Amino acid sequence: MLLLDEPVNGLDPAGIAWLRGLLRSMASEGRTIVVASHLLSEIAQTVDHVLILSAGQLRFAGPLREIGETNQALESAFLALTSASD
Repeated sequence: MLLLDEPVNGLDPAGIAWLRGLLRSMASEGRTIVVASHLLSEIAQTVDHVLILSAGQLRFAGPLREIGETNQALESAFLALTSASD
């Protein structure tokens, strides 16, 4: 299991692409990778499953395809699911 917190912060585009490829490769080998990030555009390009947490509550858990596999869809879902906790 690999746990990463905001792993692309400070990386240039080439580094981000390399890390995305590495994580996808490791996941395809059956490894579990957990990424915590506020960069929804990167998450939408990288992950298969999403957990959305807000105010200590789990708001969504499931395949990214259930939300929509674009940054806009993920952002919209995140805002809709977390606005009630404000």
